Amino acid sequence: MGLFGGKKREDVLRFADSWDERRRSLSEMEEVVELVPGLVWRGLVGKRYVVVEPPIPPEDVLSEAEEYVLARVTPEDLEAMERLYDEAARRVLKKRKAKAKGERFDRAVEALKYYLRRNVEGLGPLEPIMMDPYVEDVTLPARGSKRFFVVLSGKPGWYETNIEVTEDEARLLVLKLAERVGRQVSLAKPRLEGKLPDGSRVHALFGQVASEGGTTLTIRKFVKRPGIAELISGGTITVEAAAYLWLLAEHGMSGFIVGETGSGKTTFLNALLSLLPTDRHIVTVEDTPEIYLPRHKNWTSLIGQPPGTAASGLSIADLMRDVLRMRPDYVVVGESRGVETRLLVQFINLGHTALTTFHSDTLEGVIARLTSDPINLPLERVADFKVAALLRREGGNRYVVRIAEIEYVDGDVELRDVFTRKMGELIGNPLRDSYLLREIAKKEDRHIQDIAEELLEKAERLEDMVARGAKLGPEIEARAG
Repeated sequence: MGLFGGKKREDVLRFADSWDERRRSLSEMEEVVELVPGLVWRGLVGKRYVVVEPPIPPEDVLSEAEEYVLARVTPEDLEAMERLYDEAARRVLKKRKAKAKGERFDRAVEALKYYLRRNVEGLGPLEPIMMDPYVEDVTLPARGSKRFFVVLSGKPGWYETNIEVTEDEARLLVLKLAERVGRQVSLAKPRLEGKLPDGSRVHALFGQVASEGGTTLTIRKFVKRPGIAELISGGTITVEAAAYLWLLAEHGMSGFIVGETGSGKTTFLNALLSLLPTDRHIVTVEDTPEIYLPRHKNWTSLIGQPPGTAASGLSIADLMRDVLRMRPDYVVVGESRGVETRLLVQFINLGHTALTTFHSDTLEGVIARLTSDPINLPLERVADFKVAALLRREGGNRYVVRIAEIEYVDGDVELRDVFTRKMGELIGNPLRDSYLLREIAKKEDRHIQDIAEELLEKAERLEDMVARGAKLGPEIEARAG
């Protein structure tokens, strides 16, 4: 018998050739990403998202190997699981008279181990997509197709994948998701909503009770985002500008990050927060959990209901009223839209530091929003936010294009540029142009030269992070900006 139960030894060669053909197909794709070293890749062909996996073993071979593993499973010991996968694969293949040596046999073992790992510990056909750090959203539609569709970071629209499932496979997947979420789902209780252990958020409808097209699911993935060192390396911001914002935030200067959808506001805010001293109490308030600060043990994350939803729960404004009782050093709102901004100003006047993002394509547009309905801040209170950074998306890249200090002068608000992007470079001289550095020196009764030395020290630390390839910024959920 052949390697996977075929009658002739030539089947072995055909199997090996099909693997080689799959790998060769990568040359026809764009933006190829290796998901499992030497085994699994994905690439783009137009608006199609193509996963390249090892050839799938025959059903009887895979099911027998799975039964062998499940009868002996020891999930608390990952090393033991790897040994068990290897043992199951070799045992089942040898049982079918496969020649137990040579490159093709080794490839077959690795392929079978991959599918065992994918099906036993992973999410079956969905697992490669969940491995992709660039996938932000996944959906399985209930009509038209039983293929998964994905949204990729920094790219518009949905991409159709080549991963297709049957209704039975879709139901099994939802049952696995329910187990990980810690909920129950059935035909009697078909709705599943919850959070996976990695922070990804799941919504699913089980069977045809709620959807005529059958089981459907959507996952908003927990996406790995760059830290401050990676943002500097990628050209989003310079060392000097990052050090300047770091110093201001650390010394209690409130501010906001501005940009349009997809400009990277939340990614940038998270990277900046990750630089703050780890002994500070940071309270974040969001309607979708996107900020993640694993280094900060004294971090409180509050999740409210988005504006305009009918779901039960506390609104952002409701949660903001509880924040003061938590004695925060920093209050962070994921995105300010209305009354929460007025509450942030109250927090600033009580001695807290407030950071938030605003949706706008200009800093002047933010000032106009702050002084109009529904926020209606007096101009003097607008200047309680001391600094603003504007991000823009240009092609596939995101850049800080302007950093300005906000000052109340003679009954009006002035934006004083400290850094501006010109000819493709962010240029500025905070030691010359920043009044906030002098305000910090005065407030802390220090000489301005001390502040200048601290700024240079922070720049040196950032340069060292970049040189070492440091990744200080953590992983946070879902979309940028």
